[in-house]
Amino acid sequence: MAKKGFIAKIIEGPERSETYARSTLPTNRWELGWDVFKTNKGKLFGLNLLTLLFCLPLVALFVMRYVLKTVDIAIFPFTQNMGIGYPAYPATSGLQAQLALNVNVEFFKFVIIGVAFLAVAISGGFYVMRNMVWAEGVMVVSDFFKGVKQNYFVVFFSLLFYTVIMAASVLSLNMSSVLIATGGGIKWLLVVAQVLTYVIMAIATMMVFYMITLGITYKLSFGALIRNSFILSIALVPTNVFFIAFSAVWLLLLLLGKVMPLFLIIGIFIVFIWGVSLFMLVWTDYSNWVFDTYVNDKVPGAKKNRGIYKPSANDTAEDENAVIERSKLTSRPIKPITDTEVEIYELPTSFSRADLQKLEETKEAMRRDSDKYAEEHKNDVAPTIDELMGDDETEDKKSDDEKE
Repeated sequence: MAKKGFIAKIIEGPERSETYARSTLPTNRWELGWDVFKTNKGKLFGLNLLTLLFCLPLVALFVMRYVLKTVDIAIFPFTQNMGIGYPAYPATSGLQAQLALNVNVEFFKFVIIGVAFLAVAISGGFYVMRNMVWAEGVMVVSDFFKGVKQNYFVVFFSLLFYTVIMAASVLSLNMSSVLIATGGGIKWLLVVAQVLTYVIMAIATMMVFYMITLGITYKLSFGALIRNSFILSIALVPTNVFFIAFSAVWLLLLLLGKVMPLFLIIGIFIVFIWGVSLFMLVWTDYSNWVFDTYVNDKVPGAKKNRGIYKPSANDTAEDENAVIERSKLTSRPIKPITDTEVEIYELPTSFSRADLQKLEETKEAMRRDSDKYAEEHKNDVAPTIDELMGDDETEDKKSDDEKE
């Protein structure tokens, strides 16, 4: 095959390749995540605000919890009799742990209200994000509430499951702290129990994220949801921890805000602009990679690599067939438009059925004439673009010589 010239490449362009459009799609999950972010900044901002709106009740409960703890610390000076002017208090061993226990008990009494609203935010937000990652068209508000309608209960019961585990874990940590402070138990056993409790909390956190994305992606019973999320959480601990930390890196800025207020300002800004959306984007993108790798092959009819382009042997065969078909089409001789043996009948302003019939007859005559021309010139060698451009340059040169 003759090598194409520079001008021919410019004129034809890569768009003539059958694989051009697909080859410009993301080819892996990292590229997909970045592509979703850079092409949907406005939608991610809107989704972030909508999600935060339904998170406000739970945020309010956490603020109340913080205020109660702060008030208790202000009322009870745990450094008794240190310095002049401090009143004498009875022994305060274990008092701080007991106060923390009381505050958490009150908090968990009302947390179900915040969880009910949080389920709206998560069921709608993760549904919209799933569609973005799958490269489907998204209308943020309408799709958000469509996701709520379809996935609210599976998300709510997943969050309720997580809340029960976290409540039991936090309260058991408080109780063990009270016992350690008052000497009411075997210290080393209590410390081991606390370590195991933290491990359970970490596993439960990974599980609830998988339960959400599994529940939104597949139709599973609640038991299957718990079982599959547990398996994925345990089997992929390193990557799970990495992507949870990566998706919530803005939380680090909020924590550093205690040291430097500038970090706090930057962290709050990110939270209000894209924080929650970025978290959902990273986790949805990552969990879809997990599903493609470990789940979808076992699910009848499940589609793999949604939103990304993965070339395969079938794609190559299809591309070759498409090239052959296109070559047949482009190599067919086409009659010049300057040949006017047959012309299309023009309909008058007011036409009848007979006029329509005549129009159809002339169109059929033109098709037959075109086929006849193609048959007569089927052995002709079609000029390449370089040759055509060369002919144009030759004609231009002849015109210049004649002028001279």
